Amino acid sequence: MASEPKYPIRDVSRLTGINPVTLRAWQRRYGLLKPARTDKGHRLYSEDDIALIRQILHWLDQGVSIGQVKGLLAEPAPVASGSHWEQAREQLMTAAQQLNLGRLEAELLELTSLYPAELVLRRVIEPWLLALARLQRPDAQLIEQSALSLLKRLMYQLLTIKTGPVIAVARVGQVREQQAILSQYELQGLECRSLDLGVLDPLTLPLAEGRLKFDVLVVILGAGLSQSWFNDMDSVFPRDCFFIGELGTLYRQQGWLNRPFAVTASEIARNHNASFGLVQN
Repeated sequence: MASEPKYPIRDVSRLTGINPVTLRAWQRRYGLLKPARTDKGHRLYSEDDIALIRQILHWLDQGVSIGQVKGLLAEPAPVASGSHWEQAREQLMTAAQQLNLGRLEAELLELTSLYPAELVLRRVIEPWLLALARLQRPDAQLIEQSALSLLKRLMYQLLTIKTGPVIAVARVGQVREQQAILSQYELQGLECRSLDLGVLDPLTLPLAEGRLKFDVLVVILGAGLSQSWFNDMDSVFPRDCFFIGELGTLYRQQGWLNRPFAVTASEIARNHNASFGLVQN
């Protein structure tokens, strides 16, 4: 017996981590979902729909493109793990090296519209940026700067969410600006609004907290921090404060971290969902 439709699209987004734009695209372009409708035309999803979304996520995580998922839902078969993500990275790199910014923009927009933010970041964008930074050719700097400039502009365009918890994002230590922008994009995928506080200033943080009225502070940890820095800053951070960033693993090994830590914003949301005001699976 089919389960009763009862979840509006925003609730489904919070339950699954898939933003409403992507859910609608999966329905319109690929026929993967068939939610019921209210009398006013609003989508209502059932428990069966949510289970189906999680099946779709399983295949995407394996590296299957969204266009291939429908066939695999009907008849599961072995797949080459990560093949779609590898192809997507190669396409971004080719467009960047050719300085074909129109094609690069189209590829990025396609990825961000059809796939969850966390998957796009972990499987495509972050490895691609790392490969750009490692290019060894005379025009490497031009290629990287052009790609980063385009990515920054697109990420800001995608930050359109108007409701949800407000998460302030700040950087400390040696952290590139792009990390804050990508974290904001990831937070939007979690149905959170975000504020970029830039490089953290301990003197102005209390003033910002009082005026901007954010719910949570997320601090991206960079290189160059010391144990005394963490100790001194502890009294400045608000109660709901979390650390993220790859380098945080090193600080944690030293025993210096005095706030909850995870490498990514998505991991923080899964482990501390009450503070983010989210319902996560």
